Amino acid sequence: MNNEKVRSFLKARGIEIVGFGSFSSYDRETPFLPKDVRQDYPFLICLGLSLSRGVIETLEDGPNLLYLHHYRQLNYALDGVSLALARFIEDEGFRAIPFAASQVVDWERQRAHISHKHVGVACHMGWIGRNNLLIHPRYGARVRYTTVITDMPFEPETDLERSSCGSCRRCLSFCPAGAIGEDHFDHLLCFETLKKFRKERNIGHFICGLCVKACLGGFSSP
Repeated sequence: MNNEKVRSFLKARGIEIVGFGSFSSYDRETPFLPKDVRQDYPFLICLGLSLSRGVIETLEDGPNLLYLHHYRQLNYALDGVSLALARFIEDEGFRAIPFAASQVVDWERQRAHISHKHVGVACHMGWIGRNNLLIHPRYGARVRYTTVITDMPFEPETDLERSSCGSCRRCLSFCPAGAIGEDHFDHLLCFETLKKFRKERNIGHFICGLCVKACLGGFSSP
């Protein structure tokens, strides 16, 4: 079974957060990809690495250089594994395209080739939370993700036990921009704060991490 074959390949490389799905379940447009990509590569693989709880706990009022380094290293690791996975799939006689864990192609709208968090939803790995991030039922928002699309067939996995944040609202009070509401997320308020952090803290990336810190997944209130 291809699911287990790929899962074993990834586990040997330290990846245990993985989901499989269909491109037809991905509810976003793909304007930066070839028009026939959904037909040519109909299956999705979403893989992730959890953030260090120790590093996350060092965040106080915004991003720091320790978090920046950790964020980069997880992205690099995911990029390497997704490339290796794509080559493995090609060696099996199929086609695959790996995507970078963090690569924006439309800065004005903050859009990438593909949205890993919505791929994760299509792969039944979690849901989009109040903080506008993919919420894993065990790890919360404390995961970095990447995506591989392929024509290698998989059995979709739909055994997600939770599908919402429930009564948890921790991220609302953690957000320094006030961008997180009960039922809405203000992208502009968030991005303005990210630009401020990038400039004032010599971070070099549009990152924050506070709503990630707030979201404990299986350790938070249901």
